[in-house]
Amino acid sequence: MLHVTQDALQICSATVRQLSTQANTKCLRLIAREDGVAMFFELPRSDDDLVHDQGSVVIAVPEKSREALSAMTLDVRDDGRFVLS
Repeated sequence: MLHVTQDALQICSATVRQLSTQANTKCLRLIAREDGVAMFFELPRSDDDLVHDQGSVVIAVPEKSREALSAMTLDVRDDGRFVLS
């Protein structure tokens, strides 16, 4: 499972709240690609690994990206950019 630092989780949660026009039904989906990882604002799917914050789904990792991201940590740099390590 992807690890998420508290700083990254706070930013992701704030982003989901800002982008949500309805009840929090969408979240940030992280998709592993050949050239890196992409982040989308989409509905979580039934086979996603989910990261929650205060009862809401904030991050989803699809089954096809699970292995690539399982040993990684999502963090945020001082300049506000996300980093996976």
